[in-house]
Amino acid sequence: MRGIVLVLALLGSASPAFAADLAGDWYGEGYQPLWHDNAQWLMHLSPDGTYAIEFRQYHDCRLTLNQKESGSWDLSDTYRMVATSVNGIATHYETDYRIVSRGDDEFRIVHVATGQEYIEKRVAPNFSFPAPDCVTS
Repeated sequence: MRGIVLVLALLGSASPAFAADLAGDWYGEGYQPLWHDNAQWLMHLSPDGTYAIEFRQYHDCRLTLNQKESGSWDLSDTYRMVATSVNGIATHYETDYRIVSRGDDEFRIVHVATGQEYIEKRVAPNFSFPAPDCVTS
């Protein structure tokens, strides 16, 4: 019986360590199906399981959306984000992702409901959004 309790305790303590390596700052860009457009996002995952993310969307090189979201995140069989605030307004929605690959500097996730893949790249805490890729004449 003590062996089972020890194994369960070790498994329970392994989960936060597994998730802790995702803590930090991450940047991504790409198509957002909800908005039918490309966007940039900068996300901070805290080791305590909270997150803050800022989305930026540009159209014709003009900023058309700047959205700030916060909530909690968890990593078990899936990577789950639970939004509790969008632009300071209370909300609640849960989003599940399947992790495709994960390394020190990049992780790839797939939105379970839509199949949309996202690539997150680790960045320094003082990272700022790059200028949008605009065509000039």
